[in-house]
Amino acid sequence: MDDLLPLIRRPSRYLGTEVNSWHKPWDEARVRFCLVFPDLYELGMSHLGSQILYLILNSRRDWLADRAYCPDRDLEALLLERGRPLVSWEHRRPLVDFDVLGISLPYELCYSNILTILSLAGLPFRSQERPKPFPLILGGGSAAVNPEPVAPFYDAIIIGDAEEAILEVAEVCGRLKREGGEKADLLRALSDIEGLYVPDHFQPLYDKDGRFRGMRSRLKAKVRRRIVADLDAVPYPYRPLVPFAETAHDRLAIEVSRGCTRGCRFCQAGVTYRPVRERSPKRVLELIQEGLEATGWDEVSLLSLSTGDYSCLEPLVEYLMAVYCPRRVAISLPSLRVGTLTLAIMEEIRRVRKTGFTLAPEAGSQRLRQVINKDIREEDLLACAEAAFRLGWGHIKLYFMVGLPSETEEDVKEIIRLAREVRKMAPSGRGGQVTVSVATFVPKPHTPFQWEAQLLPDEATFRLGILKQALRGRGFRVKWHQPEMSLLEGVFSRGDRSLASLIEEAWRLGARLDGWSDHFRLSLWQKAAQRVGINLEGYLSARSLEAPLAWEHLDMGVSQEFLRQERRLALEAQFSPDCRFSRCLKCGVCGKKVALSLKKDCKLPPPPPPPSQPEGRFAYLVAYSKDGPARFLSQLELMRVVHRALRRAGLPLSFSQGFHPLPRVSFPRALPVGVASEREHFVVELVRPLPEEEIKRRLSATMPAGIGLLAVQPWQVGREPPHEAKMTFVVELPAPQDLSEIVNNFKARESWPFSRLRKGKKKTIDLKDYVLALEALSPQGLTITLRTPEQGGVRIDEALSAILGLEAREILASRVVKTSSW
Repeated sequence: MDDLLPLIRRPSRYLGTEVNSWHKPWDEARVRFCLVFPDLYELGMSHLGSQILYLILNSRRDWLADRAYCPDRDLEALLLERGRPLVSWEHRRPLVDFDVLGISLPYELCYSNILTILSLAGLPFRSQERPKPFPLILGGGSAAVNPEPVAPFYDAIIIGDAEEAILEVAEVCGRLKREGGEKADLLRALSDIEGLYVPDHFQPLYDKDGRFRGMRSRLKAKVRRRIVADLDAVPYPYRPLVPFAETAHDRLAIEVSRGCTRGCRFCQAGVTYRPVRERSPKRVLELIQEGLEATGWDEVSLLSLSTGDYSCLEPLVEYLMAVYCPRRVAISLPSLRVGTLTLAIMEEIRRVRKTGFTLAPEAGSQRLRQVINKDIREEDLLACAEAAFRLGWGHIKLYFMVGLPSETEEDVKEIIRLAREVRKMAPSGRGGQVTVSVATFVPKPHTPFQWEAQLLPDEATFRLGILKQALRGRGFRVKWHQPEMSLLEGVFSRGDRSLASLIEEAWRLGARLDGWSDHFRLSLWQKAAQRVGINLEGYLSARSLEAPLAWEHLDMGVSQEFLRQERRLALEAQFSPDCRFSRCLKCGVCGKKVALSLKKDCKLPPPPPPPSQPEGRFAYLVAYSKDGPARFLSQLELMRVVHRALRRAGLPLSFSQGFHPLPRVSFPRALPVGVASEREHFVVELVRPLPEEEIKRRLSATMPAGIGLLAVQPWQVGREPPHEAKMTFVVELPAPQDLSEIVNNFKARESWPFSRLRKGKKKTIDLKDYVLALEALSPQGLTITLRTPEQGGVRIDEALSAILGLEAREILASRVVKTSSW
């Protein structure tokens, strides 16, 4: 795949040389996993579950874990054009070479991507068409609570927590490889693992009209969700992969607890991750320290379904800010509930930078909040918003849904009123910005609303239109999830196995990357549904309480009786209390093996004293080379790499002032992506002087593959890196050319007009004003020197394209190295 990198968008997605990536010896591994996230790199690298499994498997001596992501359309097209398989990121091995392909199920709109991955791997889509035991296609993840629409594509699926189950899967696969056996033997052994669902052992039943009528089991009637009772009990080194490309959540993620007892009736995760299990503060601190030292991130995100309910949150945040505020590391709490966010916590997290402030009322009216069991009072929400504005946040995000059970047009209009009330909390004379994010309610399996109807797109669009029209004024912004995408999510959310044929047909018609609005095309799914005889909108209709459900054979631990009772209370607009603070509601999940597990001991060690040495400003010029995978980093990606390497090196960095303090690092003019360089520079400022050789030694140990430290020398504070008035490049073309004639022709002409586009504007320049020297070295090689004024100029790829008359793709496939500059 490496030879294709110059030809695709954002090649940094596909390098496989990120900091903390594992490259274990292939032949020494007893079982080889490839963990595949079925969406683009930007989302996959932000997925905490995939990171944890990667670390757990690689920390075991006998097992190897590599990874892959769904390629973007340009790489998929190139692989098909050249008849090449999709390979893994670290070992560059075809996916069929692995024993286990762990293709996760994070959300419903990635289902077409699963087929893209199987197709590029050269594997049949359906499990029954793959007679060999390996590679085993293994699933798991949030959407696995109802995997039926994609169940035929999988050999086995982990239902629930995977940290312990994945180790047992590896043991079973290793044993079968050693002893030999058929695929049926492997599946039978896997089905004995708690939480392992083998779709082949269950047969869906349909009536003559194609309606789902239940599930027939071959071995056991139900599969019980796997639950890790103690989050501290699964050991692994916390050295997460550090992405090159910008990702959805580019920060150190620490899960402080799992599960939620608030009982929001629309929330699938609130049911399927019960009971609440908290990680000990001691272990949280260990993970943060190890993770920051290994990654260089400047933000820590404390994750949970309801982080504000974590028993030790306030002392933990105070401790973290005392330790990390001097290092300019921000703490973010992305899942806070109104009523759990105290003024003390808000005061702490604003000390480094305000990382965003989000509140989720979900419904505008008090009546509808009672229906969905969102027990927050409007006065508390407004008080929270007022405190945020007063403490310096200028932007508040509010999350709502339309289409909740029993919603009326008046309930929708209450969203408008509430958003306006929130904005009034901003201090007079200082405008506050309120973003209202709205999604269409999707009924989810294993929730009290699993029987309810979902709005059709036209009605959802009408209700969204009411909000967009009313909140058009200054200080408001409305964002919404496309109702057409919610339609497809709703179909798959409560779908059965007959939808597998729909997914196959839509994929053949071109459906790809459906979770991205610029790729999603509902018309493809509608055409596919027509071809296979499926009524999409029928899946959005209400379900009878007596009708069989396609996911009832998967036991989440919460009883159907409890869900029916909660549905009845919803229709009566009655709250159910939080069992953490009130009585047990007898949902059924707690038992002998697992129960509510809260950390009452919040004692933390005293934070270390701040450094007593006074701070100054000391600048250094750092010279480095860039080649190999590093030449495919854009300038922004390279800057991010350097910032994190400086932090990992533990250098006493000097930071800028303002809302988002950054290390004082300055870079010269950027090189085009794909161009290597024998010598580049940047300037970094420290608050304490260090010997140049020590800076070089520390930084050399933290730079990713392809970046080599050459020299460090003192530099004048405030002075920019040296301006390169001219640069020389050596170019090796992918195919021979009559370069001598081209060079002589260029030299003989008095001018060489060249038109280019910059920022949407076309401009014609004379290339002879910028090319100072041009010589042919061979039929495929030349050297060129460019004048590079402080403003303007011409890029090396532009110059080569104009002189050689080659297409951009041919220029990109060339090897270009900057050899010197002045």
